[in-house]
Amino acid sequence: MHTDETKRFDKRNVEGNIREGVVSKKEYETYLSKTPDVSDKVFTEECSSDQEESSPEKEREMETSRRN
Repeated sequence: MHTDETKRFDKRNVEGNIREGVVSKKEYETYLSKTPDVSDKVFTEECSSDQEESSPEKEREMETSRRN
């Protein structure tokens, strides 16, 4: 089976790759331990509403953009 090296640890593939023996759990754990923590870059609506007051105009604009 051909495995794309750039996707060996991709979260969409890794469970199957471990199951098929393409990577070991130990290799995956090592990979995860080397990845940087970027949790401070996560965007949530909570953060957004805390930083700015919501106005009816902004809410309508957001609703319109969600529909498109």
